[in-house]
This record gives sequence, C-alpha cells and structure tokens, in this order.
Amino acid sequence: MWFVTIRSLFCFISKLKMDKLITKFYDNLFFILMILLDQNRLQRILKRMAYQLVETSAGRNIDLVGLNERGYSVASVLEEHMTKEINIDVSLHQLFVDGTAETSGFTRKNKVLIAADDVIYSGKTMFKALNHIEELYDYEDVYVAAVIDRGHRKLPVEAGIVGVEVPTKINEHVDFQLKNNKPHQVLITKINPE
Repeated sequence: MWFVTIRSLFCFISKLKMDKLITKFYDNLFFILMILLDQNRLQRILKRMAYQLVETSAGRNIDLVGLNERGYSVASVLEEHMTKEINIDVSLHQLFVDGTAETSGFTRKNKVLIAADDVIYSGKTMFKALNHIEELYDYEDVYVAAVIDRGHRKLPVEAGIVGVEVPTKINEHVDFQLKNNKPHQVLITKINPE
C-alpha cells in the first residue's frame, strides 16, 4: 500500500522538474516493485500444480521433496492437495542443501521423485539437492517443480512443473513470503546494485 504513496509522490515531484533528485532517491532504495502473487492466487497456482504433478506421475507413488524451508512449505501444500482431493500416495520429505542434507527415508517402492522449491533461478540449489539424493537413479522419473521460474540458468536444470514464469532483471529479487509456515505471498523487490 505504501508503494502507491511513494509512486504518487514521485509523479508529483517529477511534474515539478526535479528529475535528477528523484532518480538519485529512487535508485538508492530497496523497495517493492509489485506484489506478484497474493495469497488467493498463490493457492490457486499450488492447487493447479498439484493436479499437474498427479497427471505427470500417472498414478504411481510419489516421493515429494521440499528444499529448505520455503520449498518444504510449498511441498507440504502440494502434498495436502494431492492426498486430500486426489487421493494419491505421497511421501513428503524435507531436504536442506546447505550441507546438512537429510536424505534418509526415501522409499524405493515409489516410482516418481518430485523436487519442489519456491523459486528456481540459476539452478544451483536444485542441482545440489538432486546430488544429495543417493537413491536418485532408482526412480523411474524425476521431476522438478517450482512456483516461480525466473530464468537466468547457470546449470542445465529445468523445472517441468512451473506455477508462473517471471523473467526478472538481475537486480530484482523474488521474495517468497511465508505466514505460519505456509506460502503467503510473492513480492518482486528491486535491489540497489551498489
């Protein structure tokens, strides 16, 4: 809400021919560019992704792995939709990719592995996560799911199930926010490159 106020102020000041002052002030802020996904739209996207994952798995059992905190919150919502509304067997796991990877509990009876995260950007986090899973080659299929795909890959990792593709600039940041450990909203913020 305050973004509109600041933007209105900038428009007013620009009419007063103070463009250089505005540009300097504007570029030195870390500010919200926009609310990309509010809670309602985010829930609709997660529900649609759950249906896509079920269709992709073709009725086979699923090991669903959420990466770090936000990826696990996404995976837990996907798991809720898949088990409650669609009635499919899903085994939920959390994987920390900062060196404390917990890879126990993966069942070889499941035929499909799905690695879920909030945002996929360069592909480094997903690549590290998949390398931590020792049973990776025992699965018939491995899929990557991400709510937001920013592009800008450095590694050849592709998200097969994507909620929204948002090509961003390098100095923009996608802020996936949680509330009570559940996905709440997604903001795009600008980071000052200095």
